[in-house]
Amino acid sequence: MGARLWRLTVVGLLAIAGSGVASVPGRAQESTHFKTVPAPGPPPPAPSSPPPAQVEPEPRSEQPNGTPPAPALATIPAGPVVVDSASVTSLRTLTRIAFDLTGPIEYQVFRLRTPDRVVIDISNVEFAMPPTAGRSAGGLVKAFRFGAFAPGKSRVVIETAGPVRVAATRLIREGARGRHRLELDLVASRSADLSESEVAAARESAAGLHLGNAASLAPPSAPSPSPSPSAPRLPVIVIDPGHGGVDTGAQGAAGVEKDIVLAVGRALEKALTAAGRYRVVMTRSNDAFVPLEHRIRIARQHEAQLFISLHADSLEARELAHAIRGATIYTLSQSASDERARRLADKENAADLLAGAHLSTEVVQDDVKSILFDLMARETAGLALNFRQLAAKRLRGSIRLSRDPQRAANFLVLRQAETPAVLIELGYISHTEEEQQMLSAEWQRKVAAAITTAIDDFFASGSSIFR
Repeated sequence: MGARLWRLTVVGLLAIAGSGVASVPGRAQESTHFKTVPAPGPPPPAPSSPPPAQVEPEPRSEQPNGTPPAPALATIPAGPVVVDSASVTSLRTLTRIAFDLTGPIEYQVFRLRTPDRVVIDISNVEFAMPPTAGRSAGGLVKAFRFGAFAPGKSRVVIETAGPVRVAATRLIREGARGRHRLELDLVASRSADLSESEVAAARESAAGLHLGNAASLAPPSAPSPSPSPSAPRLPVIVIDPGHGGVDTGAQGAAGVEKDIVLAVGRALEKALTAAGRYRVVMTRSNDAFVPLEHRIRIARQHEAQLFISLHADSLEARELAHAIRGATIYTLSQSASDERARRLADKENAADLLAGAHLSTEVVQDDVKSILFDLMARETAGLALNFRQLAAKRLRGSIRLSRDPQRAANFLVLRQAETPAVLIELGYISHTEEEQQMLSAEWQRKVAAAITTAIDDFFASGSSIFR
């Protein structure tokens, strides 16, 4: 039937019980399963050929114009449905990926290119699977990631081994407890061309993401009463825990980057708020997806005097992972200080793309055309270099630094003319010992204290811009 956008809404009492798929003798298959609670049952047996996509209670049929039929009215639970288990079953002719849920859902499926991906947007769900789920799968599925994407919407991004076609989708009710199972059957495709409905779905999803975020720019994390005219103006510090939601960032043996940097960000927020000398803004204070450009807008809206983006590095070459470790502080530069810095910037700048979010560079392009941008950028670049040096000095007394801890690269999130901005890679999550340290609350507080002292040094030296 081709890969198209399907809006599937389920009627709970009319759901199909079981999979209704006959087994095929002699058909080899491999299955990978990820869960935190016992799954409701084993994966359904392999089909002899891709079955048609179904909507309960009848198989899905195409309309004369090729568009899917209007969804049935449904009663979706008031609270979020939990996705607690996933499996990938590899067959000779197709790969089936399935998700077990505690209730019915509304969802849509479409593909994206460069790289090849299948996206599932799901309304009002939460994920209760371990961080390691989806790192490796099988068949046509290279890996998948999951998490929050936009207000009221979560996303699963399935990386595929080349172009695929979504041969079928099914949402099946299993048992009397209201549990459901979402299945996608993927088959290899010679063509990677997207349908008009898929392009429309991607645009609609991206538009909803930016509109949702625009309506809720991050407020100060610790709001305080409006100061009197005679009260001193507190410097605004924006803390930017990288990644979040469906964008997990680097992955270690025991954790993921988005969780580590959020924990350090919260510790830093707490330390700065306790000092009483700053007004603190977090670009995200929970497991939310925030586009890179939106992080820049937050700093601009709050007229930040300092922007600190927190990340954790990783090495794809596992044979070197045991030897490379240590924190690094980056500032913005059109030309990277070295090849490693360039590759890291390219990876971080692609975060929105890999999450299936389309990045608009309107803000950056408009500013680059401005002479004022260039003049302000020169001043903030000098201040950023000053803070980078102070941060390296203070962190050196608390944690291990890399061999060359002060570097530069063209990070999109650092392209801020009005605010000195640095990106701190706290260490290598690919290094087993360092990952364990980063997961420690004591280590996180130690890092937060060192950065707080560097911030005190920075403003004590008069290195600030007040607008």
